[in-house]
Amino acid sequence: METRVRRIYVRLAGLLLAGSLSSGALAQYSQDIDEIISPDLERREIREAKIDSEDFEFTAYLGGIMSVEDFGSNALYGGSLAYHISEDFFMEAAYGQTTLGESSYERLSGSAPLLTDDERELSMYNLSLAWNFLPGEIFVFDDWALNSNLYLIGGIGNTSFADEEHFTYNVGAGVRVLAQDWLAVRIDVRDHIFEHEIFGEPLTTNNLSAQLGISIYF
Repeated sequence: METRVRRIYVRLAGLLLAGSLSSGALAQYSQDIDEIISPDLERREIREAKIDSEDFEFTAYLGGIMSVEDFGSNALYGGSLAYHISEDFFMEAAYGQTTLGESSYERLSGSAPLLTDDERELSMYNLSLAWNFLPGEIFVFDDWALNSNLYLIGGIGNTSFADEEHFTYNVGAGVRVLAQDWLAVRIDVRDHIFEHEIFGEPLTTNNLSAQLGISIYF
């Protein structure tokens, strides 16, 4: 009986010793594999693009110019409110004002003015859809990159001057550069297309505008 108990103890001790040796060998093997497979890489810090998660964008025109066909070029003032539907598309409602100069007919003929001062005040509003077709970065010096977007835009609206309302199409393009996650600079060029009869016959005109604006996201 005593001999049988000793045999059982010896077998248990052998099993425990084999298990401990196997665990140590397995740990050493795992460590060796990690040293072989895991490369010594220098981790690089990745900075996410500074684009605000808010959907609304308010833009004030700091400076602009509008060339009304046959009435010269004058300063343009206004602003816009945009809603960003997604990363690729946004809708924009815009308003602008300018003053018409003398027409070529008035300058050449020397006759009485065609329009009064009040009638030379032009105002316009439009609702447009834009597509951010080329997102990217603009590099300033060597290590300062600003997120940017080139976009195409088009829409419909109304232009008012000479006591008349003119249905207007607008098409154009622009670039937006993000200075901060809530602040951007925009440059926008448009063609405002409408028809008028100031000179007695229907005339379809192309009226170009360009403006520089500051945008705030909220």
